[in-house]
Amino acid sequence: MKYDYIIGGAGLSGLTLAWQMAKHNILDDKQLLIIDADKKEANDRTWCFWAKPEMWITELPIKQSWNKAQVKGSDFDLVQDLAPYRYYKIEGIDYYNFIKNELNNYSQITFIQDHIISEDANEKSVTTSESTYHFKDYFFKSYFYPDELNSVQNPKQHFIWQHFYGWKIKTKEIAFDPKVITYMDMNVAEEIKGLSFAYILPDSQYEAMVEYTLFSAQLWSEEDYKNALIDYIQNNLGIKEYEIEEIEFNKIPMTNASFSQRSKSIVPIGTLAGTVKPSTGYSFVRNYQHIQQIIKNIKSNKDDFAINSSVKFKFYDEVLINVLHTSKSSGHQVFGNLYKKNKLPQLLKFLNEETNLLEDLRIMNTVPKWPFIKAVAEELVK
Repeated sequence: MKYDYIIGGAGLSGLTLAWQMAKHNILDDKQLLIIDADKKEANDRTWCFWAKPEMWITELPIKQSWNKAQVKGSDFDLVQDLAPYRYYKIEGIDYYNFIKNELNNYSQITFIQDHIISEDANEKSVTTSESTYHFKDYFFKSYFYPDELNSVQNPKQHFIWQHFYGWKIKTKEIAFDPKVITYMDMNVAEEIKGLSFAYILPDSQYEAMVEYTLFSAQLWSEEDYKNALIDYIQNNLGIKEYEIEEIEFNKIPMTNASFSQRSKSIVPIGTLAGTVKPSTGYSFVRNYQHIQQIIKNIKSNKDDFAINSSVKFKFYDEVLINVLHTSKSSGHQVFGNLYKKNKLPQLLKFLNEETNLLEDLRIMNTVPKWPFIKAVAEELVK
């Protein structure tokens, strides 16, 4: 059977695209195939993001949200209100089940559990370990092969990872404030050529996800992550007795480079499309925005699906990654200055790419000057 559309990967971007295609009546006379090797029956990840409480967010299976956040460093400890934003958490399993339930009534959608081996733009085909499937219009691809990742790891482009290891722990005594997330605690060992910090999402006074996070080119061994996390829990938080309920261990590419779209019929989505913001590693909102762009262009019979990127903010990201990647300034100093000299809502507005030039300049005036001037000069001559 030939399908009109195939989606490779039933993760955040793939499932969101299928949901929005159905919701906007794109599938009324079309057939969609979704292929993934996993059934998506486990709670294998958590998505967090900040946003204004708009209509599209109220549709989502939000597990929890907060309006206050703490940022800490060696010489500051601040708790601030995030208004007009809130910080949201969605559990992976809740999102998978939500989308599956939304799609249950659409007979034109087929799910197949299989490993994708290759795709062919000329033949408009996708080959799995069990079969070959053909598509008429587009193959939306959310996974990438090693050679595609290697293509953006070159000396002219900055490439670092956001990599993290976390435990959801349950304590015997009160240990957390459930009304406040710890967005960034930099009272941890400094990471050379990058940034290191702890991150806490509290569910109650006794339960929280505690993560040790790094922005760097060099990945750690699992044992090193564990040791750093244990040290933080015991020595920074003062928690000696706890149970480990869940584990999170992941890495996200943070780069100013772009994965190439290899043909007009094979459309990258998700991380492959550049939805991960290079300077933060966050992608949920940008993924949703890209999906809306895809939906709009399909309905308008346009085949331009490249993510809309602000040239200005892309350049800002390039400069910041340059500073961290080349160790022009320590990550703790850069982010410490940002938090001490700016209100969190204004920083979130900037990171959401919603600020004007005057607001941008005010924020830029709070980072170490010479490291950023040097980075700007280097990026301009590329």
